[in-house]
Amino acid sequence: MKNFDIENNEKISTGFKTPEHYFEQFEAKMMQEISAKNPSKNEVKVVSLFYRKQVWISSIAALFLLAIAIPVYFNMAKESNLDATTIENYLAEQQSVGTTELTKHLTDEDISELENALTNDNVTDEAIENYLSESANLDYLLNE
Repeated sequence: MKNFDIENNEKISTGFKTPEHYFEQFEAKMMQEISAKNPSKNEVKVVSLFYRKQVWISSIAALFLLAIAIPVYFNMAKESNLDATTIENYLAEQQSVGTTELTKHLTDEDISELENALTNDNVTDEAIENYLSESANLDYLLNE
């Protein structure tokens, strides 16, 4: 195989040729194509940002949304407040409610009220003996 030098050998051509006067006529041809696609250069369409109909329709829609959302919000807020009787009925129906579950929901005020109720002088030894004698789980209470 023969060694050949691409840069110095004039017999080998690159295969790429530019047309004559291509770069001189390029700008004129491009401007002709652009003007052929857009025949009206001076006419510019202007779209207004505020249509009167759109403003009225959107304001009416916002009023309807508020008229529906405000009563729904306040009704949901009222329903979230539970009465004490509802909570007591629920706890009475639940059989597996333990003291640990109840103490999770007690506040400091509730605990202090319970302590005051238990430390009153109203509880006598006779009342404790009556309670223990009526209780079916006496062995459990004594071993606890």
